[in-house]
Amino acid sequence: MMPSSLSSVDDEAIAFLQDLVRTPGLSGQEGAVADRVEAKMRQLPFDHVERDEWGNVIATRRGHAPGPHLLFDAHMDVVAPGDPSAWEGGDPYSGHLSGGRLWGRGATDTKGSLAAMVIGLGRLPTTAFRGTLTVVASVGEEALEGAALGQVCARLRPDRVIVGEPTDGRLGIGQKGRARLWFTTHGRPAHSSTPAEGVNAIYLATEVIQRIRALPLPAHPHLGQGVMEALDIHSEPYPSASTVPYACHIRYDRRLVLGETPESVLAAYRRAFAGRSDLTFGFETIHLNTYTGATLTAPDFHPAWLWDESTPWVQQALASLRAAGLRAETFIAPYCTNASTTAGEQGLPTLLYGPSSITLAHKVNEFIALEDFLAALRGYQALAQGLSAGPDRD
Repeated sequence: MMPSSLSSVDDEAIAFLQDLVRTPGLSGQEGAVADRVEAKMRQLPFDHVERDEWGNVIATRRGHAPGPHLLFDAHMDVVAPGDPSAWEGGDPYSGHLSGGRLWGRGATDTKGSLAAMVIGLGRLPTTAFRGTLTVVASVGEEALEGAALGQVCARLRPDRVIVGEPTDGRLGIGQKGRARLWFTTHGRPAHSSTPAEGVNAIYLATEVIQRIRALPLPAHPHLGQGVMEALDIHSEPYPSASTVPYACHIRYDRRLVLGETPESVLAAYRRAFAGRSDLTFGFETIHLNTYTGATLTAPDFHPAWLWDESTPWVQQALASLRAAGLRAETFIAPYCTNASTTAGEQGLPTLLYGPSSITLAHKVNEFIALEDFLAALRGYQALAQGLSAGPDRD
């Protein structure tokens, strides 16, 4: 339940979240959000605040004694709101308060996490933690998860990473991965009145689609079943003027389980389509132009990852939440996050934690319950205190 009277820190956090939600920031267009985040960080007792070349806003505090380096991240960008008239009041970025909720695009995904981190860790007394706390407001997660945060972590090499995502206040110890693949069939053009003179790439594509659907996918006892789902298809030339299509492109969304690598995924399709010279395939490469003018480029492959719940630092994190009177349960995310880079690629001990539910993300009339938001603020403080008391590294 919401407290009958809010503390000054609670009030500050709610006002800051309203400000963030009222500031649009699609991927590559987060500059105005970054301005507000940086201004707030500079009002708080962080020891150092900076922006890197990609536009991530980074703030650091040092504790009262030596200890590990904990990095907390939440992304600034949001997905497009769609038709504004579909939103209550006609404003996707209203940030209005009603019914114990704060409404607007990004309230759940993930400006709620970001505001709770910035205020909660910025207002945490120095005497309450050891080592170093870093808060990162990262760019571009909705377009290319992990690429921007990965640049920060490669430079700072933190000992632990907590990624803010809507986990319903549970501690995320793993997630499925994600990849985007393309398949192109190559036919031969001809006039559509004499199709036998050509090879129709659409018909070749239907064979490929059926073969892909018949292929078994790996499964994992904790992460579940892998997924391979067609997203879109188009032929060339398009539109066609009486020409047999000479190419057909299909894009797939592939949800990954533990242990899958780019090579292992491609190898399965090489075996399935061995000997076919009319088909090419691979992973999409994403080029994200950030608001600073810098470009992030990476294959659209983001591995799965998982920690054993019995791992000492995971148990330490759960104990910290429990001691603060908060939910102390683990969670495995079926969606993809920045942690695919920190945990899946860089091997950094990483956890997911944040307010609200993924079921509210990317929807019309997105909101966050203030009770959950303020509980997450206390949760980030508890994790900072508890995990900073542990060893610098495993």
